[in-house]
Amino acid sequence: MRVDPYTRPPVPPQVALLTQDGVIVSEHGERLEPDDWPKGTRCWSDSETVAQLVADGNGEALCWDHQPIRWRPERYEEAWRTRPSDVYVLRFPGDLFAGRPETTLRGLAAWRDWLGRWDAAPTGTSGSSAWSLLKATLDRPLFCSKGVCPPLKGTLGGRFELGPAGQGSFEGALRLFDLEAAYAREIAGLRYGGWWRDRADVGGDPELWSARGGMVFVRARIRLAGGWPGPLVRRPRRRMTYLEQHLWQLVEQRYPTTGVIQGVWTWQEVCAAVRQGARLLRVLDFWVHWSGRKPFEAWWRAIEEGRRLPGLAGTLGKVTGNALWGRFCMDPFVSNGGRYIRSQRGAKVEIRGLPVKGGLAPAHDLAETVSGRVRARLYELEAAAGERLLSAHTDGAWIRDPEADVDGWRLKQAARRLDLIDPQTLRYWSDPGKPWDPVPVVAGWPGQDAGAEFDRRWQAMLSDRELAA
Repeated sequence: MRVDPYTRPPVPPQVALLTQDGVIVSEHGERLEPDDWPKGTRCWSDSETVAQLVADGNGEALCWDHQPIRWRPERYEEAWRTRPSDVYVLRFPGDLFAGRPETTLRGLAAWRDWLGRWDAAPTGTSGSSAWSLLKATLDRPLFCSKGVCPPLKGTLGGRFELGPAGQGSFEGALRLFDLEAAYAREIAGLRYGGWWRDRADVGGDPELWSARGGMVFVRARIRLAGGWPGPLVRRPRRRMTYLEQHLWQLVEQRYPTTGVIQGVWTWQEVCAAVRQGARLLRVLDFWVHWSGRKPFEAWWRAIEEGRRLPGLAGTLGKVTGNALWGRFCMDPFVSNGGRYIRSQRGAKVEIRGLPVKGGLAPAHDLAETVSGRVRARLYELEAAAGERLLSAHTDGAWIRDPEADVDGWRLKQAARRLDLIDPQTLRYWSDPGKPWDPVPVVAGWPGQDAGAEFDRRWQAMLSDRELAA
């Protein structure tokens, strides 16, 4: 993969919004029609609105991996040819329409203006906007995955697991700690853009290369210390789709606790395991990437500015920062549901499949360096919490009755009760209580439907327990 800086900065668009009523409104308050679309205007909406419009028989959505990514009011052709009037879907943590449409439009415009100050533009999704910002902040081409790369079949992503108590309802002093902007901060500090070299080429010791600021992967054999949690992920033996990875994570013991394990990990993961009692038996091979530049530093300065914006614009700044990592591990040929168009007329749902288009090659070496280092930090937090750990997910963990704040981790949420099904499916009651309690969290479900979906899964879990008893 090669990422080139802009030779000519893009012109930031005028912004428009597809409302829940199916009306498109510009930032100047004008009602827009797709057949008379003003030049240089781009429209956004959120996934909840688009899904509801399609379910009501209004328009059709272009979907990727079962998620809408664009919407249009009618079928213009059998396939999907990109049009300036396409509505781009933002996957948004919360309700994009919590305020009035004009408030949302001001937030979108402030997000646009922030990107424009850095010679970037919101080109569609949060991921493409993050990519635009990267291209705007690079001072020379960025080459990815050059040289003798570590043998990675994909990016495994975040660590997640339930604590020793498993599923259930918990009360007391419950605290959620997290690493603020974990992946974006990790990317910002990387020395990258050079060549990967293997042990035979560079010699030396992986610890010394890591101390110099290099990115290091090792193939090692390690004797685990026993006890929960297991420190190192067991990698799948073959390339998997995202759905296969999810099922594999549910069935396989991803993090074994006893015996000898052999695999490829970041050096940070190996060091974290050794600090908790594991024994490094042998380093079989290692790969080193060292560069004199930090190509993501300027990008991170821009993201820091965006995260400080007020209201919706600041949330979009955070979403933009979080999206860059995903662009490096995006692999269109291992998707779950492919690419298709969805429309609905009454009870009849029409699905028109589309070919998966090739795109940029993934940079799994970069993406897995970031996620592996964050996995190592989360593992050490889990080990320190021990029996008090309730749930861990990617860059955060719920801990019961913590003895003190955790150095390097932010206290994100205090709760007095937590109903827990899995790390991606839970609800909590704030401490002190809030009028909107409880707060449901169901990964992949729109906020307005999360409560009902959680109730359904919670009752199913209780029924299964009764049957088992």
